[in-house]
Amino acid sequence: MKLLLPVGTILFAAGVCCCGGDLEKVLEEAGLDVGGVPADGRVMFSVPGNERVRVVDLSSEDAYYTDKSTIVGITCTTDGPSTYNGDGWHGGSVKDCTNGTTYYFYKAAYVDMGPAPAPASLAIPGTRATRPLPSGGRVKILDVHSEDAYYADRATIIGKACRLDGESSFKDVEWHGGQVYCDDGSSYYFYKAAYEDLGGGAVPVATGMPPGAVTYSLPSGSRVTIADVAPDDAYYADRMTIIGKVCTLGEASSFKDGYWHGGSISCDDGSSYYFYKAAYLLSGAAPAVTVPPGALTYSLPNGTRVVIADIAADDAYFSSKSGMIGKRCTMGEQSILRDTYWHGGQVYCDDGSSYYFYKAALQAGG
Repeated sequence: MKLLLPVGTILFAAGVCCCGGDLEKVLEEAGLDVGGVPADGRVMFSVPGNERVRVVDLSSEDAYYTDKSTIVGITCTTDGPSTYNGDGWHGGSVKDCTNGTTYYFYKAAYVDMGPAPAPASLAIPGTRATRPLPSGGRVKILDVHSEDAYYADRATIIGKACRLDGESSFKDVEWHGGQVYCDDGSSYYFYKAAYEDLGGGAVPVATGMPPGAVTYSLPSGSRVTIADVAPDDAYYADRMTIIGKVCTLGEASSFKDGYWHGGSISCDDGSSYYFYKAAYLLSGAAPAVTVPPGALTYSLPNGTRVVIADIAADDAYFSSKSGMIGKRCTMGEQSILRDTYWHGGQVYCDDGSSYYFYKAALQAGG
């Protein structure tokens, strides 16, 4: 009868010390069977977390079995202790695989290659701020914590100079959370990032105000030059291509924070924007408007019969206007007159279609 005993117990009992290939011979002479090492070297017990393993086989019961040819041979790191399912099969999550993919296996066979090396530090030198930093403060990003959603992108983030939008939420000695807007136009909401304090903080509103910036609300039709776009505006990342454009306000600006304006604006190059915060310089009177023949230049009451003559570039239906011009319709409400001959509001057309225009040119229709 053969017994299954720990190898150390067998050798101690036999009073022998063996190495290499002699071990199997000694065990055979003792008439004992401890189970041989599988030919592919697979691990026959649970593998600890953070261990490098090579995938040497996949069970037909595993969800990735159909991809076996592309998986066998890759090296990965266990994301936690593997679940040992017997016969050399392991379950659990693996990451940092050499093919760039992560997996959650049900039955995979591993060769244990030892503990995973510590990841190379990407942190850059700098004095880490160890206290909350005020809103408006300037910082340099020194590192991003492994628990942060941006950790995988930290190589492209570390070193950026940014401005804090709100006081940083300080945690764990040197880690900060909160919104930042960076000088290259990018922005992040961190859970844990390390900062070097570059100074600044809450400042008077007028600080940094472009020379000549308008500091009061402007009426619809005002001609302006765009002087700046605020970091918390959706167009901030594109501001270098926007600053300097000459434009006309499509509505009275909503004025805020000393010199920032919000609202719709149409520029002479055909572009249009709806700003949350942009700074303006006055640019004189608007150019003379050429009214299309027959275009109605007064607000139209509900029920007025009209023909669609044109649709403005900043209207949502502009790209479809070729199929809409010439339609006969009825106003479903009193139109909002904008910019001399552009009308906004609901229309119901004779072909059963209906539209809610921001800016459409309308002619009288029977």
